[in-house]
Amino acid sequence: MKAKYESMYIVAPVLSTDEVEKEQEKVLKVIDEFEGELIKTDVWGKKNLAYEINKYKEGHYFINYFIMDTQKIKELERHYRLNEDIIRYNILKLEELD
Repeated sequence: MKAKYESMYIVAPVLSTDEVEKEQEKVLKVIDEFEGELIKTDVWGKKNLAYEINKYKEGHYFINYFIMDTQKIKELERHYRLNEDIIRYNILKLEELD
């Protein structure tokens, strides 16, 4: 069963602009590999964090909206968890699709 998702993640501030863009490309590739359909991406850029994470006080924010099979969302979460450059993430289920 497919559902609509919102996924926000924060990339470490020590990366260059090119490295940050490559991280976004990796995330989009994971979504694509597991038959997800990207709706849109909001790039918030470099912002201060509400609290310190891994000794960082800021990070690069991205929000992706996409449709994906609920069984495959665990693969995206696994990518976030294993990627040391992603310092925080969340995945929210927005609505079921018919």
